[in-house]
Amino acid sequence: MECKESNRKTMKKLPNTIINFHKIYDKEWMESVFLFLSNIYNVVSLYDIESYYYHNKQLHNCCHITFDDGDISFYTIVFPLLKKMKLPVSIYVSPKIAKTGENFWFQEIRNYNQEVLRSIIYNKYPNLKQKNQKIPLSAIFKSLQLEQIWEIINEYRSFMKIDAEKRMNMSVDELKEVYNSGLVAIGAHTQNHPILANETEMAAQKEIESSILELNSILGIQVRSFAYPNGIPQIDFGKREMNLLKANNIRLAFSTENKSFKIKDNPLSIPRNGLSKGNKSFLFFKLLMGSKWEKIKKLCYGKQEADYRKEIRDIIIKNNI
Repeated sequence: MECKESNRKTMKKLPNTIINFHKIYDKEWMESVFLFLSNIYNVVSLYDIESYYYHNKQLHNCCHITFDDGDISFYTIVFPLLKKMKLPVSIYVSPKIAKTGENFWFQEIRNYNQEVLRSIIYNKYPNLKQKNQKIPLSAIFKSLQLEQIWEIINEYRSFMKIDAEKRMNMSVDELKEVYNSGLVAIGAHTQNHPILANETEMAAQKEIESSILELNSILGIQVRSFAYPNGIPQIDFGKREMNLLKANNIRLAFSTENKSFKIKDNPLSIPRNGLSKGNKSFLFFKLLMGSKWEKIKKLCYGKQEADYRKEIRDIIIKNNI
């Protein structure tokens, strides 16, 4: 695939990449990012990525755009822009969430009182309490099994006397509409967004298999792509999960490892660069840094969520939590 002549010099600085988004808050920002990416990359489809890994398709200075979770903002903000700009993307969703209207656990706790939530966690798991630091709540939740997470959420709801949050994700009809546009490929993202590596093999297998089979049924196709919840290799998933995907005929699976994609990658662990904010200069710098970005963040801000999670996992294993 040839580069656009006007951007050839700029694009040579940027290797092939997968860009990942989640919830989108601002239409103007999203449109500006799409324009920015279109100007410095050749935006390609999921089919092109599959052909690259399995059929020797040559890709140069290209990006593929993905969205995880199926947040309603994809339908209300992103989808109209895709139709306007004729951009191909892929999204990774839970068929259960689309059918029931329930929310993922991390969406439910988004607006919870952090101190109350932390108190419930430490009362339930006192060994997680640290004397001289406050571990980020996100790191604690991502170190627990799904059943434990929902026990905490239910205790919080009972204590605060509140109900579940309103629906935050796309419905089945909306998923079908975006798929039928021809611009949006859809892959699985488990049923309940657990950190798969934290779960038993049986639980992980059920989350993966049922999400693929239900999505097959909804769309009337054989789903061939998947995105790991949270997606950090060796922390959120490993060989066990990759083997489960292979057994379910998944050909492409995406991580959140922050680097460019290359032909030597395992196609069941394809890296992606996450974007959520920033102007063009910031976005360009982040994309240019690639795998160095995590080192820059650590140098500037110190310990990151993944570092805390390793510590928490040690406490969980030691205390059989």
